[in-house]
Amino acid sequence: MTRLSLGLKQKDLAHRFSIHQSTVRRIIISRANLLYCLLGSARIWIPKETIKAHLPPEFNDYPYTQVVIDRTELLCQTPSSLLLQSEVFSSYKSHCTFKGMLGMSPNGAVTFVSWLYAGSVSDKEIFKQSGIISLLTPDMAIMVDKGFLVDDIVPCKVYRPAFLSRRTQMPAHEVRETQSIARLRVHVERMIRRVKEHKLFDTVIPLTISGSINQFFPVTCLLVNYQNGPLVRAWAKPV
Repeated sequence: MTRLSLGLKQKDLAHRFSIHQSTVRRIIISRANLLYCLLGSARIWIPKETIKAHLPPEFNDYPYTQVVIDRTELLCQTPSSLLLQSEVFSSYKSHCTFKGMLGMSPNGAVTFVSWLYAGSVSDKEIFKQSGIISLLTPDMAIMVDKGFLVDDIVPCKVYRPAFLSRRTQMPAHEVRETQSIARLRVHVERMIRRVKEHKLFDTVIPLTISGSINQFFPVTCLLVNYQNGPLVRAWAKPV
């Protein structure tokens, strides 16, 4: 937990706890795997009936919203291999990154966490590979950012801010809808900020832990549901 919360190096932890650095490495990996198994065994995907019963009033214009989705990028150390560099380089961040996707229920709980992928992978491809499509049904809707052009691969409705495209300006109703969606989607960005308050993910991630990163990341995301108060207090209802 110290490693996750403070992002301390293994050498620093070895000095603080008066143990060998290799012991620190073994403890971190074994505890990360243990927490991954324990937290991963808990069902976080909320049934649509429960979502509907606890839907905040702010979502009344989007009544079938099952999950609000966004992606996040975590800066990682630049590999020495040029091939690996090209795979993990993100044009959006202009840096090598790991990229993942998170889902938030309308009442603010983390309900979906994908694996981490190389920074060059598109949002749509992450969405396809994450497995979330199998959880969606025609009577649901998802709320996404502009980068998730997934209308053709999901069985449900997609709420997404409108594109200006080649138009000089958007119609008034599209502007209002875009603003409305943005006000709701800002909370998934706040949820991601909570994940990155664990300093391990708010700094450049060393490649030495790349083999365990897909244990660290889900554990940190799931701990957000336990470590903090409600994302929006007005939406806090027991589920």
